[in-house]
Amino acid sequence: MKREITKWTTSMEEVIMEEAVNDFFEENWDPNSWVHTEVYLDSYIEDFNEISDKEEDLLRVEIKKEFDKRVNKLRQEEIAQLKDRKSILNWIGNPTDWPEEGDVGYMLSKEEILDLILQNGNK
Repeated sequence: MKREITKWTTSMEEVIMEEAVNDFFEENWDPNSWVHTEVYLDSYIEDFNEISDKEEDLLRVEIKKEFDKRVNKLRQEEIAQLKDRKSILNWIGNPTDWPEEGDVGYMLSKEEILDLILQNGNK
């Protein structure tokens, strides 16, 4: 697969799958929605000049796998912040109105947060 890279001049460079997948996540993606991320995926793939249907399908599959992996990692980071009574009390004492990546409430719903508090409150 190849894509156009613009530096001082335009050239065609061979791109390995792993690099193409990682490059995608440097741009806009929405960890809360695969549907919204797919919109970015379509425009990202358009940047490749020479990509076969097979390569495009494989790229989509690999990006979806990486999306799931990154979303799971973000969720686990939040869950770890509610792992025991001390961490729960720490979070309650310092809630964030606009959580950022890695903060409790960025990926987890209020219901999931409550479930974790109830599950881990006495640990």
